[in-house]
Amino acid sequence: MNNSGKNCNRYFIVVDDLWDQQAWDIISCAFPDNSTGSRVMVTTRLDDVAVKACQSDRACIYRMKPLKEQDSRKLFFDRVFGSENVCPSQLKEISVEILRKCGGLPLAIITIASLLASHEARLLNEWEIIKNSLGTKFVTKPTLEEMRGILNLSYMHLPVYLRPCFLYLGMYPEDREIERDDLVRQWIAEGFVCSSHRADLDDVAKSYFNELVNRSMIQPGRTSYGEVLSCRVHDMMLDLILSKSTEDNFISVAYNCEDMARLHSWKYKVRRLSLQSSVGGATSETLATSMTQVRSYVQFTKSQYTPPLSKFKYLRVLAFEFPSLLQTTIDLTAIGHLFLLRYLKVSGTYVVVAFPAEIQGLVHLETLVVNSERTESFPSDISCLPNLFHLVLPRRIGLPKGIKKMRSIRTLSCWEMSESSLEDIKGLSELTNLRELYLSMPLNKCLTLEQEDALVSSIRMLRDLKCLELNWMRGCGDPNSQLYSLHGPPRRLEVLHLPWLEFRRVPTWIGELCCLRMLDLKVLHLSCDEFRVLGELPSLVYVKLYVVDVSQDKVVVGMGLFPVLEHFYFECAKDVNVYLSFEAGAMPKVQTLSLNSSWGAWRGATPVGMECLPCLHKIKLMHVWPRLGVHAKLESAFKGAVSLHPRHPSVTFC
Repeated sequence: MNNSGKNCNRYFIVVDDLWDQQAWDIISCAFPDNSTGSRVMVTTRLDDVAVKACQSDRACIYRMKPLKEQDSRKLFFDRVFGSENVCPSQLKEISVEILRKCGGLPLAIITIASLLASHEARLLNEWEIIKNSLGTKFVTKPTLEEMRGILNLSYMHLPVYLRPCFLYLGMYPEDREIERDDLVRQWIAEGFVCSSHRADLDDVAKSYFNELVNRSMIQPGRTSYGEVLSCRVHDMMLDLILSKSTEDNFISVAYNCEDMARLHSWKYKVRRLSLQSSVGGATSETLATSMTQVRSYVQFTKSQYTPPLSKFKYLRVLAFEFPSLLQTTIDLTAIGHLFLLRYLKVSGTYVVVAFPAEIQGLVHLETLVVNSERTESFPSDISCLPNLFHLVLPRRIGLPKGIKKMRSIRTLSCWEMSESSLEDIKGLSELTNLRELYLSMPLNKCLTLEQEDALVSSIRMLRDLKCLELNWMRGCGDPNSQLYSLHGPPRRLEVLHLPWLEFRRVPTWIGELCCLRMLDLKVLHLSCDEFRVLGELPSLVYVKLYVVDVSQDKVVVGMGLFPVLEHFYFECAKDVNVYLSFEAGAMPKVQTLSLNSSWGAWRGATPVGMECLPCLHKIKLMHVWPRLGVHAKLESAFKGAVSLHPRHPSVTFC
């Protein structure tokens, strides 16, 4: 669409979840009416907004109907019991009454069902209490207020330890995908997570997160083979969170200078402040100086405003998340005064961060994450922080000098290993509490043979390591001479990503990793015996394997291999389809088969035996460029090959 709209093609646009007539007046100006048959669909909960969007033509309004009784019952019983067939007889009648009060609204049904599912005893009197808490008017005329009542009921039934964790989600903007690891570390920094019997705080916090997911208080986002890694908050849940936060003075959200002024005149001290729009200038700086009781300050905005941090003496959580393309400088030289700071994150690709020369006074700091290309300076004494658990270094910064002293570290990410000294690479071996290690280098840099040898020796000493990722091309020498012959690898490894390192063969030590769940590996040659080594790993759910040459002209996935694998990604420099075949009983749980090949040299073959994979659901053909002219033939060949498969796997080009 151009500005005049004269040369506009037909368009179909969806405007989702509109709450305001004035907003529609502004948005609708962008849609030219040029009689080309274009359509705009608006979703809203408000009748007056719907009427406005349809220019008072009520015939254009489609009112969503509640779920039918059968669908309501299925949604309810599947969530509470897994199936209606296993519902205890004493709870069947009251279940029907609760369902009737939910009025066929999916959010109400799933919220109440999740609440009931969390009551393990499933006593009739507990269900009676919840049923009686539902408003009687909801049955005949469900309103937003009644819906909020149901959500509030779920909140009131949260265990006490989960309530502050749930309310803390109000620090994030609407519709934002929230990373689990960020969130749980902020909870820990705030002191919301308690450990009993010396349990690991990270593990306890993740169990809190999973409990909120299971109760449907938050919606799962990105997942990885059964593990939820991010979440979203339904907008009605967010309304509830912000309402409760205002009542309890738990969180304050500012969108502009007027909001800051309102908070300045508020009778209570601001405890947690989330800045979600443009605030700047002398006015807001003057206001911010009065917020001396703030414990958490997060900023999601394009604004280049930085608050006077030296005034925030009780601050525990400090986070700045900028749009990826924004170029700005953020001044953190005052953080040395924040004695109680436990969590610090700056995220923005082109943001330049100015740190103080020293930060060893931040003795409580647990998390330091800097996702940016540049820093004006970086503290030289970072290795002196005694309680630092999670460290993500900015780009162009090597391992901290004296890293061997950082024995508390559990997560370490370094983007510029070539800037690291030999002594500090050796010092990695002292980090015996390390669980996750991510090391990278630019394409034009490399490690020396001596550095590679030191790195491999250090990795061998990290007995509790669960995740290892090495992202660089082959070094100045041959890494196979060190990493290929690694003896005594960390036996608890669950994730191993080595996408760019070229091994001559599959390293034999990988066969010792009984806990390995995810593997990304590149080899020059592959034999059937080496492939069997990978196939016998008992915990592997994802494998991406790049093979330059198949030694015996065939990769046969034999019976019993890869017993729990869900996703198999196979890439070959030659025609992968000629070399790959599956026997009956192989990969019994694989759902996704991804293939990458030299498609220009494709000779019409497809992998033999795909119909033997009982759970196969998707076939993905990777990097099939249109200019190769093989799309139609490939799709036809693969669909024909699996035509007899009972699940009728889809064939897609990615």
